[in-house]
Amino acid sequence: MSMAFVLFVSACAPSVAEYRTVARQAILEPDYRDIVIPPNIAPLNFCIKEDGRAFVAIFTSARGKSMAIRSRSGIIRIPLRRWQKFIHPCAGASFTIDVFVQDSSRLWHKYESITNSVSHQPIDSHLAYRLINPGYVLWWDLGIYQRDLTTFRERAIFTNRLTKRNCMNCHAFCQNDPAQMIFHMRAEFGGTILIQNDEVKKVDTGTAYTMSAGVYPCWHPDGKHIAFSVNKIFQNFHTHRDKSTYVFDTASDLIIYDIENNQITTSPGVSTKRLENLPTWHPNGRDLYFISAPAYVTNTAYETVKYDLMHTTFDVITNEWGDIEPVITARECGKSITFPKVSPDGRFLMFTMSDYGYFTIYTRSSDLWLYDMARKKYDELAVNSDDVDSYHSWSSDGHWFVFSSKRKDGLCARPYFSYLDDDGRASKPFLLPQKNPAYYDTYLLNYNIPELIRGPVETGHWEIARKAVGDALAVAFDSTVNVDALSGASKIVADAVSRPYH
Repeated sequence: MSMAFVLFVSACAPSVAEYRTVARQAILEPDYRDIVIPPNIAPLNFCIKEDGRAFVAIFTSARGKSMAIRSRSGIIRIPLRRWQKFIHPCAGASFTIDVFVQDSSRLWHKYESITNSVSHQPIDSHLAYRLINPGYVLWWDLGIYQRDLTTFRERAIFTNRLTKRNCMNCHAFCQNDPAQMIFHMRAEFGGTILIQNDEVKKVDTGTAYTMSAGVYPCWHPDGKHIAFSVNKIFQNFHTHRDKSTYVFDTASDLIIYDIENNQITTSPGVSTKRLENLPTWHPNGRDLYFISAPAYVTNTAYETVKYDLMHTTFDVITNEWGDIEPVITARECGKSITFPKVSPDGRFLMFTMSDYGYFTIYTRSSDLWLYDMARKKYDELAVNSDDVDSYHSWSSDGHWFVFSSKRKDGLCARPYFSYLDDDGRASKPFLLPQKNPAYYDTYLLNYNIPELIRGPVETGHWEIARKAVGDALAVAFDSTVNVDALSGASKIVADAVSRPYH
């Protein structure tokens, strides 16, 4: 180790200390090293995981600004205003973090500098997610929350404490717009809550001609239509860690809900004996992507169920459907494809690939992939871990995305963020910052379905609750559709041995 001197700059008087250099970077938790961050993100508070009696982190921007944070515990907490004054001018540039640790003999050690980049593009200001216990039998205390990504403020959009602790799930937004939102409620007070510019409605999307109410949604860009899957969903439970829960469908189709006319339509092409699922719109409002697997057969080995990525078109003016065609098949890639999401500029389609099935939040083999729509090629993203990397959503500018990962402990899903450059290269992901960097060590709830939105959901908790406990508006079914083609109009799989999934 070489000897040198350092000038510590702080709000107090500067001090000079002798130090030795360490030929590696300090270990930080969370790992905020060599990452790209947006200029509007909350402070990257972290803990220095090195033994010592005193700690200093010096932040220096490429544009000459600096700040020093001292700590006796190794926990580096950056005041919000100091962070904002430092980070905002860094947009489009970089900054370094120099970590100093004082040992028990009062000798300082300087670790190798950490360099992080700051993008020109900010991230959408808020993240919406459901907080739910990882244990299946403890799901009754849950809610949908929103976090201001520019600060540490979190508040509930809606919780189930006012609806007799029923299940609520599958929240979705129209093009990252917080004023246009839906989510489902199951069991008592069942129905779909639809929020549009502070007007709240509760609708029942189930009909006599569909196997269920709408399940997995995707808003059309016009804000007037929603594509849903309708599903017969079941679960198997395993004692093996890698196969704890397996969620599967015995039947599933696609439907389109016309909000203004309160009507559901479908097509024989997307209501077959195959398992059509998880529709997602292209930003052009015409192309519709979804996944599809062979028809369910009783006692099918779950490892053999693999989904293809499919494409069709739908004209919201004429209700006309196009041909069904494969985009990527399971036979081609050897895996199962799920959760397709098209980027806001229509250039990329991000999806999850796993060994089997579509409900990959319990599947350790699940990874994120990116399909280049122009080149018609797909590649694995450099954000994956050895554990679950699954559900993802785009920021409204298409440069940022968030996804769920269980890489920290294999149990709880946490939100990670990554920057996607113009060539489709993803940066090293970073964990959602918290005021207390040790927060995730003891917080044991899943961040479920992270969705980036451009601002906060302003609709009040009580406004939603009043509609939630009321009657649901029944939807009509399109009488021009050949209902005989619907795979699950009245289908019930009597020999299924698993519990229904809520």
